[in-house]
Amino acid sequence: MKDIYYLKNNALRTRDDVARCLVELLDSCIPHITKEGAGLDVGKSSAHYPNKVNLFEGWSRLLWGIAPLVHGGYSWDGTKQHARGFISGVDPASTEFWGPVGDGDQRIVEMAAMSLALLLCPETYWDPLTESQKTSLVNWLCSCNGKRISNNNWHFFRILVNMAAMLLGRDYDKNQMDEDLEFIDSLYVSDGWYKDDVPFDYYNPFGIQFYCLVYYKYMKDLDPERCRTYKDRVSQFGRQFATWFSDNGASIPFGRSQTYRFAASCFFSACAFAGLEVLPWGVMKGIVLRNLRFWFSKPILDNAGMLTIGYTYPSLVVADEYNAPGSPYWGLKTFLVLALGEDHPFWTSEEKELPIGPGNTHMPALCSIIQHSRQGNVTMLSAGQYPAFEMNNAAEKYSKFAYSTDFGFSVSIGPYTIEKVSVDNMLLVSECDDYWRPRRRPEETRSTDEQLYSRWKPFDDVEIETWIIPSGDWHVRVHKVKAGRNLWLREGGFGIMRYNDYDVYKKERISKFDQDNGLKIETDWGISAIDSISGGDFVSFIYPMPNTNLMFSTQITPVISSSCRRGEELELVTLVGAGLFRDGMPSIMDCKPEVEYKDGVLSIDGCAVDLI
Repeated sequence: MKDIYYLKNNALRTRDDVARCLVELLDSCIPHITKEGAGLDVGKSSAHYPNKVNLFEGWSRLLWGIAPLVHGGYSWDGTKQHARGFISGVDPASTEFWGPVGDGDQRIVEMAAMSLALLLCPETYWDPLTESQKTSLVNWLCSCNGKRISNNNWHFFRILVNMAAMLLGRDYDKNQMDEDLEFIDSLYVSDGWYKDDVPFDYYNPFGIQFYCLVYYKYMKDLDPERCRTYKDRVSQFGRQFATWFSDNGASIPFGRSQTYRFAASCFFSACAFAGLEVLPWGVMKGIVLRNLRFWFSKPILDNAGMLTIGYTYPSLVVADEYNAPGSPYWGLKTFLVLALGEDHPFWTSEEKELPIGPGNTHMPALCSIIQHSRQGNVTMLSAGQYPAFEMNNAAEKYSKFAYSTDFGFSVSIGPYTIEKVSVDNMLLVSECDDYWRPRRRPEETRSTDEQLYSRWKPFDDVEIETWIIPSGDWHVRVHKVKAGRNLWLREGGFGIMRYNDYDVYKKERISKFDQDNGLKIETDWGISAIDSISGGDFVSFIYPMPNTNLMFSTQITPVISSSCRRGEELELVTLVGAGLFRDGMPSIMDCKPEVEYKDGVLSIDGCAVDLI
């Protein structure tokens, strides 16, 4: 796969480096821009919308990078060819006409990038148009008004369209804009977090909060009260969201839309764009640059230099139903920092490390605890969330017990046989037939600074209560199972990479510990371990199907197996830990806590734990 020169040589540290990196990405797209400039033809896989819309989506998403690049004083050879789309795309006589906009139309999503480009670079995208062309463009964009759309961050796309039309001095729908702004406010929960029908996820930082910051940039004098509210919420959110990042630039893989990759850090780019120092400038700069360096050290480009669908490697298995070939270019939103001049404090400040040491951060709104380990791993421990609709692999993306920057998470390719089911950091339940059910939508969740709790029902007559307690670099799980039928149960630890790129294969070293109740899988790069404290029948391991883990294409996972008869109550207590080997860092096994469970009482390192 094609390398990005400036990243391959670890040179992504200055404003010019970031611009050159973006230009290399965009240069690979030039041969794929359609004849009349209104599409980007990069692949033949499909999303749930028409392929013609796929072309428009890819074209529009390039604007998230092109517009800041041009506004920042840089140039790109494809700008003129690509800009033709602002004319041909809205011309019904053109063969590349984007078409009329309907209810729930993906075209509405892509209008946001066009709106920002018109405001950032009017000399490129607006001023050269004739009066007739300007009218056609604004009319097509504003045709999103009055359409039925998803009740989520989509409302902000219309807000940005109407904001752009207003600031360009054209007619816009003020009532629609006010209605959409009120709807976004209705999604606010607390602590800087918004929520719609999908759980708290990355649509806060690279969705709603990102657009709040763009709105703030242009409207702080025209809508001061709302913008003051946005500023306060952004500040609350930024301090929490920084804990999702590790020192090496990775962010916690969690939820849908992971193929947007480096969009994870675009929130901090937007903070800088809006002039809001939610964290010290050097800290925000470090988060953004380390995140970009992390991503471009991975094989995320194909041989032509195009971004692929997947996570740290190409994979359609982990994709969502709305991921078209051009979808990954949504990640270019992070390049918004290029719109800032070289004298901006974001660029003049020295890059700083995260001011976050080992320890835990409780996020009450999410019913989650973020765990920073001494090995450099960052893990989200979760009481469980679930979307209102059944998206691809919803349980795996939202309701596992743990999500990790080093070990990722896996998705399932089928419910039958354990190797095809995503067992890592889940308790799977089967009616003794090898057809497995995970925790999906919890009936109840709650959390404190020290514990998480959920109650869930894989069958109508099977109830499971689960407690998760972080303990140093490990965590303890307590499951109380009330079985209305005969059950098999399998609980997984963290999956760990099995093969290291093209190195000569070295077989993993598997050993038992703690009177054979625990299993340790050790490779040359790290350890994944699981310990059955109580209730497990035996420990073993599996080789899940390839391409199911977001972080690595092959893996091995430690597993505890149990069984329960109808009418019985089973108590399972498990200790789970994993860590990569890093210079100067202790091994995960050197940090293992002492855990006991006797007569219904849990103790960790000699201290009794009262379950919430």
